[in-house]
Amino acid sequence: MSEQVSISIKLCNRVYRIKVAAENEAKVRTIMTGINDKMIELKKNFPGRDDHDYMAMTLIDHITSIKEESNVVSVDTDEILKQLGAINNLLD
Repeated sequence: MSEQVSISIKLCNRVYRIKVAAENEAKVRTIMTGINDKMIELKKNFPGRDDHDYMAMTLIDHITSIKEESNVVSVDTDEILKQLGAINNLLD
């Protein structure tokens, strides 16, 4: 079993502590940088919305990008909805 490390990530101006496999830490940080950059871009292009709107738009963009990159035919919608619900709970 791989070693877990705790890292802090910032999302929607909030800091969250999460545990990730040590070998995935750099990848998670890179993904989070990309997500935060996308949210900044969306805020510039669509001003006046709240953080939930920007988060939803960013997640949709991120998920569709992953699907396009991996040429996945089907997406586990139950898992996506579960993850979106968890993020929504964190933002509340």
